[in-house]
Amino acid sequence: MDNKALKTGVYYNQNIYSDTCEQPIDVDFTLPDYCRDISKIFKCKATARITSKSINGKNITVDGNICITLLYCDKDNNLCSYEYSYPFSKLKEMPEECDNVNLTARVKCDYINCRAVSGRKVDIHGAASIKLCVFKRCSNEIVADYEGDNVQLKRSVTPATIPMGYREKYLVVEEEINIGNAQAPIENLLRSDASVNINDCKVMNDKTVVKGELAVTLLYLAHGVKTPQILKTALPFSQIVEMAGITELCKCDIKGEIAALDVRPFSHLSGDCRSFSLNAKILLKSESYCVNDIAVIEDAFSTKFETELQKANLTFKSICENISEKCQFKKNIELNESISSVVDIWCEVQSKKVKTEADKICLSAVIMVGMLACDGDDNVFYCEKPLDFEWSHPISCESERFEFDPEIEICSVSFAIMNANCIELRTEMLITGAVYEKNEISLITDIKVDPQKPCCKEKTGGVVVCFSDDKACVWDIARKYNADIDEIMKINEIETDNFSGKKFVLVPIN
Repeated sequence: MDNKALKTGVYYNQNIYSDTCEQPIDVDFTLPDYCRDISKIFKCKATARITSKSINGKNITVDGNICITLLYCDKDNNLCSYEYSYPFSKLKEMPEECDNVNLTARVKCDYINCRAVSGRKVDIHGAASIKLCVFKRCSNEIVADYEGDNVQLKRSVTPATIPMGYREKYLVVEEEINIGNAQAPIENLLRSDASVNINDCKVMNDKTVVKGELAVTLLYLAHGVKTPQILKTALPFSQIVEMAGITELCKCDIKGEIAALDVRPFSHLSGDCRSFSLNAKILLKSESYCVNDIAVIEDAFSTKFETELQKANLTFKSICENISEKCQFKKNIELNESISSVVDIWCEVQSKKVKTEADKICLSAVIMVGMLACDGDDNVFYCEKPLDFEWSHPISCESERFEFDPEIEICSVSFAIMNANCIELRTEMLITGAVYEKNEISLITDIKVDPQKPCCKEKTGGVVVCFSDDKACVWDIARKYNADIDEIMKINEIETDNFSGKKFVLVPIN
């Protein structure tokens, strides 16, 4: 059998390997001499970040760092802080070697417990989970045409989303953040938080221009001021991510995360410490797709010989919408202790879940609110409350086939003290992410016609009268009798493949 099928290639992303592994956190450390003794621990916070990753043969190596921030008070009820860096390296072996693949890794601290062994020593136990995914841009040959052998082809055009590539690029942000001459000099940094907000993404030929900002929040103590000070700033950035083959017609999903963050008080020659030195490493992850209509063959048969079709189910993932929406979250928080003032308040996203209802996408999350406050005697205490958050957004893609992994960024947190045991929390959040629609298409990868095996026909020569059902298809009739579809449409004066109503159809049999 000579293969007369003309083929073309289609591209898709194939998952090679995925797994989630645990990274234990077991460490004890002693406070340096410049730190005050621990009287009471308020909060032990662990922030896990991945600094580098690689694949060598079967082995996946992920290096990272867990930043442990300890908030506590001394015997005089002074608020204190100490930051400890806990590096880690994880090795995971895949079942087989692979090359020319993409590796993504995400890390999240699952839990952290700490205990003061003494006034100077702390014992910490916890765990972080690392989610790995290895995928590859693959191609599959499908039949686009066939010549000879009296082969009938059912042609159609289907929209297909072609993955153009995946790229990661690191960006370093270095900045001196000044508090101003009107403020008291900095004594100690208590807490530093930062998040990456993508504001704009413009796709051009062979590159994507990304614009965003690094939102920074600092809590620090100032000389002569008992109440901690809060400093918030946004540092803009712009970066080009190169990707060969993309054009302005492509869509791009950009995500940013912090790979490293170092903030320290910085003293000038005058001796006064009025600024912070910030060094941040941002990882930009870019995934691009182009939507193209491709000519496909849905079905085929020969009117003369036995025909064998080979098919493959291919899954295409397309971006049907890029979401970037700010929303307001306001809720009253009942407290077990009376407060006179709030020193600091922040929010963290603990968990999230996505589902669909009718024609909308629904996101539910648990927001953990942490708060340092003072009671009536100006004693500092810590409390935290989990709050349920709900958000919805209308979508146009089919709900059963969508994929959405949103990023929830806390843009700002404010409050109002309603009474001694209640505060009103006001939070602005930015929800970003691409909504993907997944389509599985069965495509013909090969047509084999055997000229040595004529197809069986109940009748040869003449015409068969076929009584069609309502909403019949000319293709199905032709395939049933191994007849030429063009001849059926010609003698019956049918202009389209589908027709409505019951009718007699004359089928020429050769």
